[in-house]
Amino acid sequence: MKNFVDCSFIVNFKDPISLFLIDCRFDLFDEFSGYNAYKDSHIPNAFFLDINKDLCGSPKLHGGARPLPDNDILQNKLSSFGIELNSTIIVYDEKLYSSPRAFIQLKHMGYKNVYILNGGFKAWKDNHLPITNEIPSLLPPKTSTLSPNTSMICDINYVRESIKNTNIVLVDCRDNSRYTGEIEPLYKKPGHIPSAINIPWHNNIDNNGFIKDLNIIDKNFSILKNKEVITYCGSCIEACINYALLDELSYNAKTYIGSMSDWISYDENDVESLF
Repeated sequence: MKNFVDCSFIVNFKDPISLFLIDCRFDLFDEFSGYNAYKDSHIPNAFFLDINKDLCGSPKLHGGARPLPDNDILQNKLSSFGIELNSTIIVYDEKLYSSPRAFIQLKHMGYKNVYILNGGFKAWKDNHLPITNEIPSLLPPKTSTLSPNTSMICDINYVRESIKNTNIVLVDCRDNSRYTGEIEPLYKKPGHIPSAINIPWHNNIDNNGFIKDLNIIDKNFSILKNKEVITYCGSCIEACINYALLDELSYNAKTYIGSMSDWISYDENDVESLF
């Protein structure tokens, strides 16, 4: 697979010095849980990046609850880990939830060799592999020129135009109850972006945090064949899971980083609800 690796990839990596692990555990409703879990135990030599503070920018009036961060600030932090643009980077979380957001952020910035640990930290522990609470030392940051991949993401203007285009499909990656508007625990307007279909992220991930058989996932995505796909969710966490899988299967996909939290920040934007 091109976007996902298993624990054996880390264990058998030939040059451990050039392999970098990033722990990005995260809870949608508890901002401190990820770092607290990292401090308690993590894969040896793994660094921690906070989804809210490092991998996403500060929310403003528009742009969504978790907009893109300042690339230069994030690059300096990655450089202090020893990471360069051609380094091999593996991102992981507890199972498989927030790490694809780190994946898409780093790939968007131009880091070439970024992978998601299939099954996450749980898989590592279940394989009785070593864990630690030691935090690796930092290095003086080095500067290098980023070459962002802008084709992976899109903004609200692109999404507005896509609604009119029958060759583009908007995919809401949240639970069906949030897509329909039956439940909305976080935002003021329930429902979804007009014309969007619903393919919940968890349809493609098993209970242990592993991606399902790619043939099953491809079948789940079959309605999207020969279309351009835009994934979104509430604040662009769950959308990145489906994006990584679509890219794995070579679909023509991109992610709306602002997602629903950006869409509803504009009063003139319609929202469809089935309730």
